[in-house]
Amino acid sequence: MKMTMAPVTEIIRPKAEFLQRFFGEDVVAVETHKEIISTGVQLHYADVMISPAQDQPEEVAFLNFYPVDEGNYYLQLSFLPERGVKSADDSYRVVQMVFNPAFFCQWSNGLICKKQPFRFDRSTEQAFALNAQSRESLELLLKPCAETDDFIHALRRQEAAIALLRHALEAFLVPDEANRLPACSFLSHSGERDKVLDAQRIILDHLDRPLTIKELSREVGMNECYLKKGFKAMFGKTIHEFQQFQRIERSKELLLQGNLSINEVAFKMGFGSASHFSTSFKKIAGMKPCELLG
Repeated sequence: MKMTMAPVTEIIRPKAEFLQRFFGEDVVAVETHKEIISTGVQLHYADVMISPAQDQPEEVAFLNFYPVDEGNYYLQLSFLPERGVKSADDSYRVVQMVFNPAFFCQWSNGLICKKQPFRFDRSTEQAFALNAQSRESLELLLKPCAETDDFIHALRRQEAAIALLRHALEAFLVPDEANRLPACSFLSHSGERDKVLDAQRIILDHLDRPLTIKELSREVGMNECYLKKGFKAMFGKTIHEFQQFQRIERSKELLLQGNLSINEVAFKMGFGSASHFSTSFKKIAGMKPCELLG
């Protein structure tokens, strides 16, 4: 079976298109850093500035898996900041940790592929939630390293990186239902469920101009945190994932009708540029817009 090749430029550092996906076209990377955690494990982070008009980011974490060839894999963990948590210069820190093929060479291919929730012959992206322990691990990794750091401290950093990877993988093996209560016990009230359903309807009605979570919460009269948790529990996707999936599905319909060009569809569906549209389209549809038409 033909494997999906992952562009290395998307793997090795927080790229502009990754930042634009969550912060918009006007995001500016103030400073970027790279550190080696251990053999095969790299830490990359970027401090970014967003315009005052943009909504503050919500905390979110992603696991991206990229097969390169048989037995060689890249796995990337990406962490966006929690709402309201900024650095000293009012920027937001976006963190990406990369596990490259040298890391996976420690184990047999059969062991790595056993009991995993995703296919090992294609690229995969999944969102997952951070718990208190994984936040502590991330904080440890981001602490400045002094020249006097010793071997024991280096081991702690490696343990923190592996703990984050383990949590990301384990998150997919737990059924969604296990995480719904008590965090989403409010959904037992029909009125609260109706608000989440209203949010879904509003999203579908505004695919060409996606609303922020803050705007959605105001429209339906629900706390932002409750809305995010309730939406994920009811529909199995975050609000952003659902919006993007539906926008691409609608884009497919428009392209197949044959009345609009790719650029026209991109702007009609509210994408800032044709390249951003093409990247989002391929990530969700598994092909470029031109390949759909070709």
